[in-house]
Amino acid sequence: MPISLLWAVDVYGRVYSLSTAGQQWEHCRDAQMEFKRATAAQQCCWGIACDNKIYLNVHASDLPVRYQEETYENQRWNPVDGFSERLLPSDRWQWSDVTGLQHQPLDSFQLPSNSWEWEGDWYADENFEGEPTEKGGWTYAIDFPATYTKDKKWNSCVRRRRWLRYRRYKAMDTWAKIPSQRTTLPDPFSDISCGGWEINEEPRGRLSLWAVSLQGKVWFREGIYHHNPEGSLWEEVPLPGEVVQISCGPGDLVWAVLWEGQFIVREGIGRDCPKGASWAVVDSPSPDVGAIHVAVGVNVVWAVTKDNKVWFRRGVNSHNPCGSGWISMVGEMIMINVGLNDQVWGIGCEDRAVYFRQGVTSSELSGKTWK
Repeated sequence: MPISLLWAVDVYGRVYSLSTAGQQWEHCRDAQMEFKRATAAQQCCWGIACDNKIYLNVHASDLPVRYQEETYENQRWNPVDGFSERLLPSDRWQWSDVTGLQHQPLDSFQLPSNSWEWEGDWYADENFEGEPTEKGGWTYAIDFPATYTKDKKWNSCVRRRRWLRYRRYKAMDTWAKIPSQRTTLPDPFSDISCGGWEINEEPRGRLSLWAVSLQGKVWFREGIYHHNPEGSLWEEVPLPGEVVQISCGPGDLVWAVLWEGQFIVREGIGRDCPKGASWAVVDSPSPDVGAIHVAVGVNVVWAVTKDNKVWFRRGVNSHNPCGSGWISMVGEMIMINVGLNDQVWGIGCEDRAVYFRQGVTSSELSGKTWK
């Protein structure tokens, strides 16, 4: 069984991890950073630091994180110059993407953040559909856009070649700040949860990352996968109310707690729509006492109400993300979390110790007792 890590943040903002291969908590590097929240997947851990910015810690592995940038150089033939950059007004740009619709000169490519470095300079790709081209890498066609071939013909009026450059993610095993997007987010984040790696195997390493802002808004991080561990941008998700906390499972379960103490459940999450389509409201387990915390796994939902009572949700699965009813559990917690295999962890109300739910199996998801 592969080694997995349990992550925790103490009251001083220090981040620790406990490995299934180890015996004790290990203090995470970057001791000068203080954190409020941490959420982890197998390949990385995300955190909200005390500066309210989001940071990412990608675990070093044998598989480097490399990304291939590409752009195309386009030319047209004319009787005076032969093939040249002198294109018709109706043609595509001299430098463009593969469709010809986007202007992409070589100097327009920037590194997404300080966590990346270029591996080398631009070079012309001298392969076309798995076969070598003539030197220079040009492919020919009658006109834009048409079918290109590597052989020049009597009626080849246009040509193009692909230029490549690789960048590598260099910030391994360290906390790297996620760059803020051009449209600045209205307020800082207060909670964060990652999951979704079982929704879709393609592209490899895809994750869903959900965040809650101090104003109670919910954001979804687009475009996280192996070659783009930071993701691309934050997208606001419309809500029926103000949210205080959110939890995302490895599959298609996403639950959040509203200020008023009810829950909202994300519906319509799937391979083609990782951020889902709509929200359904689920009432608090106790009519007089609202919820303060929720944690979801693959087939389980656990919750804590304002009186620190712990609750288990019956009948939760992909076809019924809302479940069918609440069961009161023994023990008082201030916070709860669900790990791999629907294993449950909690932080005790009185002693602030970490508790582990014993006896959790696929046939008895609620387990037996707290240890």
